[in-house]
Amino acid sequence: MDTQTSKSFRDQYSIRQGRITLYRRTSQGTAYQSDSWYAYFKIPGQKAIRRSLKTADKLEAESLAESQYFELVEKSKRGLSLTSKRFNHVANAYLRDYQTKAEREQGLPEHERQYRRYGNKNLIIGKYLVPYFKDKPIQDITDFDVESYKEWRKMYWISGEGAEQETITYIRDGHKITRPKRKSEQSQPHYSTVNKELTVLREVFEYARLNRMIEGREVPVIKNDRKPKNQNDRKPGLSATEVKHLLNTTAKRYYSESNPKHKRHLKLLIHYIAFMCLTGLRVSEAKNLKLSDCESITKGKNDYLKIFVRAKGKSRELIGLHESATTLDKLKFYHHENAAKHDWKYDDDMPVFVDQYGKPVGSFAKGLDRAFDDAGLLYDKHDVKRTAGAFRKYYITTALLSDVNYFELAKQCWTSVGVIERYYSEIETFHQPERFIFSHALAGVYKDA
Repeated sequence: MDTQTSKSFRDQYSIRQGRITLYRRTSQGTAYQSDSWYAYFKIPGQKAIRRSLKTADKLEAESLAESQYFELVEKSKRGLSLTSKRFNHVANAYLRDYQTKAEREQGLPEHERQYRRYGNKNLIIGKYLVPYFKDKPIQDITDFDVESYKEWRKMYWISGEGAEQETITYIRDGHKITRPKRKSEQSQPHYSTVNKELTVLREVFEYARLNRMIEGREVPVIKNDRKPKNQNDRKPGLSATEVKHLLNTTAKRYYSESNPKHKRHLKLLIHYIAFMCLTGLRVSEAKNLKLSDCESITKGKNDYLKIFVRAKGKSRELIGLHESATTLDKLKFYHHENAAKHDWKYDDDMPVFVDQYGKPVGSFAKGLDRAFDDAGLLYDKHDVKRTAGAFRKYYITTALLSDVNYFELAKQCWTSVGVIERYYSEIETFHQPERFIFSHALAGVYKDA
């Protein structure tokens, strides 16, 4: 250490042939003077490093300094970073790296992209992870810190920072948007939401490890939360009667609508509801589906629709109910009509669901909320809000009632038998009371009584 710098230190001496210098700081303008020891390390081929030893005991300080010195030398030999990296710096570096990779994939079809969730990760890191871990050295974050984060996150909207916010403000497409807090932002988050955030936290640590900022043994154990025993995750569904009522209610609104733009959107919404009920597609699958992914086939006297589905880097083929081919024809007619009216080019390689101007529909959520509400179906009997996912549940439940076996249905819907049983099938005894007519000991006993 140079002479000018050493004036602010006291009790300075060297060990290990000058490779380690120990010292204590001199107070500068304050009455308080710490007795803690510090170490100044000279590592071959590296810049000098200073570390606090966090002890006032001289012998303990020497032992800690020697231990840290050998650890730094080993890190240097393996090409690892010797300086402490702050969590916020590492998290932001991870985001920049993710965004760069996402930009490289812009020319690829959406189903082939691996880096598609920059906005979601940016939100999780900026709103939760960085505000909690802040500028703490990433190698100092322990299993205990992760568990503490989980508790902090669960209380964020109830008694934490989120409880003080009356509205949510964010930037979308360069515009500042302010909206009221949603119902989910006024209560404890779903356990799966916390687990998604923990996945991002793991990715930040993995980025740090791969870039030699930390060692594998410095990565904390990050355990997902288990599903609470009393929590029901069954998805809200629809009966055949409710689907018909929903379509009839939406159709009535369509015929009474005077605004041409709203009228055409309602027509598209009706086709969307029908197509989802007839195919059992996931919302994300329908969003990525192109007209060219659908092929009409004939077997016997019936027409069917073969659909090639892409999602999460995988693909599969499924067969839609024969009415789905008719629905697709109506969609194509709708698009041809709009293309001629609004001067855009129809193409079989475009998404199945585009608006009247030929632009892909990002979400039907608002239109469905209104349609469900108009039909009195926005919430099920358990007060759970219905979404587009209810159509997939309707498809699966209807298939089971039609004696399609679980294994065939799992393959068709690209899921597992266990998932169908836990989350989708909603067969009640009153759906098929005839199944409970069988011979028993009391049969006929009360007939003549």
